[in-house]
Amino acid sequence: MEERLLFDPAWEKAIAPRDRESIEQLHQSHPVVNGELSWTPINVALNHQGSILAMVLIQNGLEETFTAENLSLIYREHTRGVVAEANFQLKQVQVPSGASMPWTFVFPEQTVRKRPRLSDWQVEVAEKIR
Repeated sequence: MEERLLFDPAWEKAIAPRDRESIEQLHQSHPVVNGELSWTPINVALNHQGSILAMVLIQNGLEETFTAENLSLIYREHTRGVVAEANFQLKQVQVPSGASMPWTFVFPEQTVRKRPRLSDWQVEVAEKIR
């Protein structure tokens, strides 16, 4: 499977060269795994509104294109469990089979269950929409 690193057109225009290089290095060191959809953490922050901004590298090892539409995601911290859960309708986020793409998912303040520590975290697809 040929691996490709894609950037959303808006990211192409706005991403700093240093950040792009960092994402390219992460992509090279974490290959796409056949049969898996992976969410490799890149960066996390808390904005002034109390929303969690979780940037991940979406890596699509599935046979079909992944679209972030009707998607329920969990932001989890290793020692604290589920910190936030939100539903996303992002049909513009499309990752073809064998490709990777960075994206920042914003978990609005009202979806945050407990104050995040912003360390040892991951994003994963929820088992079901709650």
